[in-house]
Amino acid sequence: MNATTEAIIARLPKKALLVPADIAAACGLATTNAIISDIKCGKVAAAAIGGKYVISSAEAERYVRSLAYTPEEGTLP
Repeated sequence: MNATTEAIIARLPKKALLVPADIAAACGLATTNAIISDIKCGKVAAAAIGGKYVISSAEAERYVRSLAYTPEEGTLP
């Protein structure tokens, strides 16, 4: 796996439930807009509790791994 992706996952809080701000902070994003957009598109499984989204830690890890760029053999980025 990509070392950058593993570093992002290591920065995720060690809690059972995370909020979009936790993921955004681990990724170095200034806002949660991209995370919330991906929740609304169905790219991230989340539950809305009290008007706020919560995401399981396993789902957050899966989501971060899904964002990793994996070049195909014989291609240049």
